[in-house]
Amino acid sequence: MDTENQNLNEAELEVEDNQEMIGEGAPVEPETEPLEQEAAQEADADSEYRARLREYTRELKKQPGDWYIIQSYSGYENKVKTNLDMRIQTLEVEDSIYEVVVPIEQVMENKDGKKKLVKRKLLPGYVLVRMDMNDAAWSVVRETPGVTSFVGNEGNATPVKHRDVAKFLMPKVAPVEGKSNANEDGETVIAMPEEQTKQQLAHDYQVGEAVTILSGALASVSATINAIDPETGKIQALVSIFGRETPVELTADQIERIM
Repeated sequence: MDTENQNLNEAELEVEDNQEMIGEGAPVEPETEPLEQEAAQEADADSEYRARLREYTRELKKQPGDWYIIQSYSGYENKVKTNLDMRIQTLEVEDSIYEVVVPIEQVMENKDGKKKLVKRKLLPGYVLVRMDMNDAAWSVVRETPGVTSFVGNEGNATPVKHRDVAKFLMPKVAPVEGKSNANEDGETVIAMPEEQTKQQLAHDYQVGEAVTILSGALASVSATINAIDPETGKIQALVSIFGRETPVELTADQIERIM
């Protein structure tokens, strides 16, 4: 009897050992790679952005008037907006000119070792106007001090597609309900600084290289790198916006080389 019990105990121990060995030798499910997780998050963010862009474009189409772009002297965009807003009221054309917008983004920059909140215009040298085009409205806009011309074919004012306008006006993140995205200067704030700055990506781009912009309002647009900040790695590139070369600031993950 004792011999049988001993044999049973030995058999149980052998089974347990075998199970442990099987467990130790069993293939371990690989953890999801950080790069794969990041790619999935970027894909989700891109999908969300496109859905919001479609919805925002639909909302723009419901508003009266068409969107036009007026050209101004660079650095005078806010002055043009102020002058035009005053002329709209003074000359009583509120029923034809509905909205004047200078889209900007606010970012944190390191200057002299200190972080400083700065504003950057998304369309330097341009102002967006939503209006019904007629002789009176055209004259009010065109004769506003600081305005040099309407953007269009052969000098004629040409409406801009709602989807193109939406790319410049839609906030980068969904706005808080009931909160305006205009700042104290009346500028339309598209992007606010992130609470945590992303780690700067190392890159080997060089001045003079031709690249394609991958994201944001200028996605799929070609650009030429004309400056690189050696401290932050940020890239300044020239893009053609409405027929004029305009500098824009980018990061390495927003562009790819044109092969």
